[in-house]
Amino acid sequence: MTERFTHLVWEGRFQPIHRGHLAYVGELLERGEKLTLVVVANETSTHTTTPVPEFSQVVDGHHAAERNPWPLWQRHAMVRAAVRAVFPDRAEDVTVLAGHRLDLDWPLYQQLLPPDRVFAVPLRDDFEDAKAAAWTRLGERVVRLDVSHLPSVSGTLVRELMEGGKDLTDVLHPVTTAMLGPAAGGAVPSS
Repeated sequence: MTERFTHLVWEGRFQPIHRGHLAYVGELLERGEKLTLVVVANETSTHTTTPVPEFSQVVDGHHAAERNPWPLWQRHAMVRAAVRAVFPDRAEDVTVLAGHRLDLDWPLYQQLLPPDRVFAVPLRDDFEDAKAAAWTRLGERVVRLDVSHLPSVSGTLVRELMEGGKDLTDVLHPVTTAMLGPAAGGAVPSS
């Protein structure tokens, strides 16, 4: 029997939110009563002391400007809209936060996140292993979830397809495509 959790937490950049992310959200909603998604800002730890410096150094490389074209407010809006569109019956069970990376503002997140939280970290690569180790070092409960059966999509792939003018139907939900506008083949947002 699959273990169920009261409140799962997953954080990421969502540059942009894609079908792989949404499939993982579906897995998390099957495993948890509540889910908090944290959309993290594109920032580095250059001038900040962090409680998990070895993790912060690993994460910094993922926050390079070329890997992060969309601002925090837009990514937050895309995540909220996509989750509501794909999981309308569970939308009230999902909280979407946006802010600093957790490792750069840990005291704030300790206060904001529910006390019964469990960090959900996919079994995917060294980057996710570093996340799991960081949350564990901070005294958090962590569950590792196999994602090998989920769609193999990455933000990098989405950005490459967009740059090449390729069809994004297989990688983005229509809500996300529309919010990204003409560059993604979506409608131009009205003002």
